Amino acid sequence: MDITTEAVRVGLGMAQAQAWAASANIAGVDVPGAKVYRTDFSEALNALDAASRDVAGAGKALSGMSYERITDGIEKDPSRSADQVRLDDQVAQLNIANTTYRTLINGLSRHYALMQLAIKGE
Repeated sequence: MDITTEAVRVGLGMAQAQAWAASANIAGVDVPGAKVYRTDFSEALNALDAASRDVAGAGKALSGMSYERITDGIEKDPSRSADQVRLDDQVAQLNIANTTYRTLINGLSRHYALMQLAIKGE
């Protein structure tokens, strides 16, 4: 199992979940009783940290981090109501998630390009 691919997979899941939470918060701004969501990726970040410290066991640390476990990091924020959501903050979070996603995809593309060069012997 390629640690780079697995780490990027986890990162992409986190970016997608962050974008979903921000989108849901934006959509619920003018909806009475709408839920406010926040993200907590401490479990995924701990798995990535463990993988970086133990490259030999990285596959095991990251393979257990499924998309479902990553999205478990999306939780309702009971301390906030929809009228307390600041649209500027949520749009910024959405842009951060978008930029993170594009950056990870670009990095993975370059990783595979380097692997292809190595296979060709160039």
